[in-house]
Amino acid sequence: MEKRGISKLDLKRRNRMQILRVIRESGPISRVDVASALEITRAAVTIITNEMIEEGVLVEIGEAPVNTEKLQKGRRKILIDINVNSRFALGATVDEKEVTIGLTNLNSEVLDKSSMIIDERTTSRDIINYIIKECNEMIENSCLTRDKILGLGVGVVPSMWGKLKIFFKDGVLDFSNFIDKLSSGISCDIHCGNAVGLMALANNDFRGQNGYQANQAFIYNGNQVNLAIINKNELSGDYTSYTSMIERYIVCPNGKAYEGYPDGSVKAEISRTAMINAFYDIYSKENTPVLYELTDGDKSMINTDTVFNALMRGEESVKNLVDDIITKYTVLVNNIAISHFTKKIVMHNFKLNEKQFDYVKREMIHLVSEEIADRVVLSKLDGKNNFLGGCALIIQDNFYEKGGML
Repeated sequence: MEKRGISKLDLKRRNRMQILRVIRESGPISRVDVASALEITRAAVTIITNEMIEEGVLVEIGEAPVNTEKLQKGRRKILIDINVNSRFALGATVDEKEVTIGLTNLNSEVLDKSSMIIDERTTSRDIINYIIKECNEMIENSCLTRDKILGLGVGVVPSMWGKLKIFFKDGVLDFSNFIDKLSSGISCDIHCGNAVGLMALANNDFRGQNGYQANQAFIYNGNQVNLAIINKNELSGDYTSYTSMIERYIVCPNGKAYEGYPDGSVKAEISRTAMINAFYDIYSKENTPVLYELTDGDKSMINTDTVFNALMRGEESVKNLVDDIITKYTVLVNNIAISHFTKKIVMHNFKLNEKQFDYVKREMIHLVSEEIADRVVLSKLDGKNNFLGGCALIIQDNFYEKGGML
């Protein structure tokens, strides 16, 4: 009779995975509390964690702080944590304007990084050669042995899939051709994914609030508008590949038309192209004299800074259009917060400084509750650090999913 079940190696890996997950989400923690969280014996946790400490995957960081309100007898608990410098990750992200590459430890602390501006003249071979060259240089310059490198994680935004010959095969994104070309020049494990979801993972705070992992939405503002949802610290399966579905959301009933999309859709109303075209429509020396002056009469110089400068100088037509755009984004934010039960909505690549973002938040508060508006935050990735999405992928796949085992 055929025997079925889980092998000892798989069981060991699963137990280590669970322990790493608890530590990642809870921070420095005692073996007793790990055992309680996983509902397994303290002896089992001690055996496993001691082995992981010997390997350098975990580290003891000392005794737990004294709780003056609840003093306990006997020896204080010894806290353990992940040794963030036990392994390192290479990451790369390709978006419409730039390729970013970096090397980090397990805590996403950057050791090295580089970037290359790209445009329509940049070829796929240019991009691949740049990733190969920079990754090899970072490995060489890091003084790290190859066994310390988890691999390379690469994120590609959807609008760049065609350029890099990334297509769907049997309903799944097929990166095999892209990976083969990278593998010809990089001797490490390479994993690829939709950059939108990976950057959402990189923005995620895995530490729970009051023991609860809150859902998070990530809105990417590029040539396409993309959405990813993090559900209980994992990328929602519905948003692994198809992140541009958000462009079909309606933010202005019976609004502008765009072929193939509902009237008043995100694509028609608040995509980057739609917003630029809206400013072009009102732009003139007579109608927007301040904006016209700030851009030297060249509408191609319209950007976030020139628009907000005109608004702050009292340009009424500009203010009306900005407030209209914010209103539509507030509708989108409110719908996402309600439909996905999100406690945080991250806005990425919106090019807003702190003062400009404060203006947006104040307008949102006027339109919806302060509680909803306060969920909106700017992405902690600043563009040059978009590669952290690729790092998040390889760290997840080759460290946490493998229980820290090589």
